[in-house]
Amino acid sequence: MSVKNRFRAASLIAIAPVAVCLALTAFGQQAQTPAPTAARGPDYVEEKGFKGRTFEIKYRDPNGLLRAIAPLGSGFKGATMSANQDFRTLTVRDFPENLATIEEAIKRLDTPDAPRPDIEFRVHVLIASDAAAASDEVPPELNEVIRQMKSTLKYKSYNLMTSSVQRTKEGLGRVENNGVVESKLFSLEKPSGNPIFYSYILSQPSLDTRTSAGPTIQLNEFRFNMRIPLALASTNIQYENVGFQTPVSLRDGEKVVVGTTTMGDKGLVVVVTARVLK
Repeated sequence: MSVKNRFRAASLIAIAPVAVCLALTAFGQQAQTPAPTAARGPDYVEEKGFKGRTFEIKYRDPNGLLRAIAPLGSGFKGATMSANQDFRTLTVRDFPENLATIEEAIKRLDTPDAPRPDIEFRVHVLIASDAAAASDEVPPELNEVIRQMKSTLKYKSYNLMTSSVQRTKEGLGRVENNGVVESKLFSLEKPSGNPIFYSYILSQPSLDTRTSAGPTIQLNEFRFNMRIPLALASTNIQYENVGFQTPVSLRDGEKVVVGTTTMGDKGLVVVVTARVLK
């Protein structure tokens, strides 16, 4: 073999291993590259990870309870909570650990309210006058109140127009009453046969037991109104409204003058007392 041919053969032998190595490297890289997969968001969850429960609500409002426990859910896609007012139920679909937490919260929150006490209100409507009277026609329980008003309001006599008793539960919306009275206590000129109408509202009675002196009865509003007929002519009668409205706070058993107003030479005084009944 010539020197030229020996050089060509040696070159081929040197090149061949390099080509083989490059081919093997390319094949290995192709074999190790994984197939692309679909990206999964942070809220992705398979349905088989969820469980469902329906909870019966005995005492609380289902919709209100739903708002209270909503933060206990996982928040993952597919997790749900719903309330049914008619059946009084909560239906939850979530992870088992979230269901267990929600169940425990419902046990703590779905409890009956503490018994609400009764409150008895006595409302006395008095007519005050500058004229002296032989005797004040008022219940004995108001004697001390009358004595204090005589030194404050300067009227000489007080007579009872009407009294009423109202009993309600603490926390209820309001108590209303209305009636009709004769006009013999008034010096207002009025054709006979036209009565005087009155009404009052005790709004949102509640108890404050935080004081050491005993419970305080709160009224968001006490509203009193009276309609008095006035004779403008021999046959013309017009009713005028008198009254007031005010919030009221009084201790158990305390008698409070909640409002006054004037009607000519007369005065209208409303006294309220309240007792908490065990």
